[in-house]
Amino acid sequence: MKFSDYFRFCYKGLVQRKTRSYLTIVGIVIGIMAIVGLISIGVGMQVYMDEQIGKMGINKIIIMPVPPGGALGGPSSASTYFTDRDVRAVENVRGVDANCYMVYRTSLITYKDIDATASVVGMVPSIAEDAYFDVQGYELESGRDLEDKDTHKITIGYWIAYKTFKVGDTYKEVKIGDKIEIKEQGFKVIGIMEEIGNRDDDMTIIMSIDDAERLFDVSNEYDFFFAKIKEGADPEDVADRIRDRLEDERDEEDFTVMTAAQLSETVGGILSAVSAVLIGIGAISLLVGGVGIMNTMYTSVVERTREIGVYKALGAENNTILMLFLVESGLIGVIGGLIGIVLGFGMALMVEIIGKEMGVGLLHAWISWELTAFALLFSFSIGVLAGFLPSRSASQMDPVDALRHE
Repeated sequence: MKFSDYFRFCYKGLVQRKTRSYLTIVGIVIGIMAIVGLISIGVGMQVYMDEQIGKMGINKIIIMPVPPGGALGGPSSASTYFTDRDVRAVENVRGVDANCYMVYRTSLITYKDIDATASVVGMVPSIAEDAYFDVQGYELESGRDLEDKDTHKITIGYWIAYKTFKVGDTYKEVKIGDKIEIKEQGFKVIGIMEEIGNRDDDMTIIMSIDDAERLFDVSNEYDFFFAKIKEGADPEDVADRIRDRLEDERDEEDFTVMTAAQLSETVGGILSAVSAVLIGIGAISLLVGGVGIMNTMYTSVVERTREIGVYKALGAENNTILMLFLVESGLIGVIGGLIGIVLGFGMALMVEIIGKEMGVGLLHAWISWELTAFALLFSFSIGVLAGFLPSRSASQMDPVDALRHE
């Protein structure tokens, strides 16, 4: 039998049972769409985080008190702040080039009588320029950077400047030279950062550490360090020395010291676990689709019993009959897979767009030919596997019994 004959047989079967075929294809579409969409988002998040951690560079080390009061980079609990003594201890570690120590708080801010909440970070600008800003990906859109001598001056994130202060349907944009009140104290805006894509970063206000300590009435309390290591030094060795020195100073290891590689491994593990759960949910949908194909093919075998008898009476071998139905079930899987791939990527892109609008920069779609090929091969395999038993049943029919079938 020619290869084209197989497809004519398949086409005839699908057309004769349009509604059942469509519903079966829909089952595959839903499963593949879920798997492609979830893998795309899962891998996209991991790629994005790898890029962000890559910006940090191998010569940076993050040091945070434990337990933190929030997410990475969040404010510490009152009992675990770093002190000036800790600052000096880290600076004196062999291999450390600079230590950017910071005060981090969340505060009410006001602009033109409109209130909002933002993260406020105090730091020494000259140290932060080399040890922190490049880590976070901060680049100025307009204005200038902070200088150590600046007082009551701030640089603000993109979201604060353009998407925070709203009256009706109109946003009140903050311009260079405007003043923003933080805890009822006025601060002049001297710089606006480019959009990073992450709401937390884009809702950040940066000021000198002296201003931050006065504003929040704190002294000798720092929430985290960013240490830059000297060129040629091994990050893991320096991290171990920092850990040992701080443990000696604090008499306990109530802090974490993480290199870029360790941070990448930790975040990657979390995202992999999340992706596995999401893919598992999609696999359940695909399993249901596979059962639908099996049911459709068994029904097709029963309805076409006499046709199978005719083929066998004309000399068709068992393998030929087996292939006829396997190609049909595989075709159902491929059709459903193609539609599901398109819808899955579309779903992932939609999630990315919505995430950006909400300021969640972590959500990214990963679109690649590898994922496309995997999904198509997977859907075809599901179709063939689900159709094997019905196809085998058809191939083993006795031609006489099949011709007598009513």
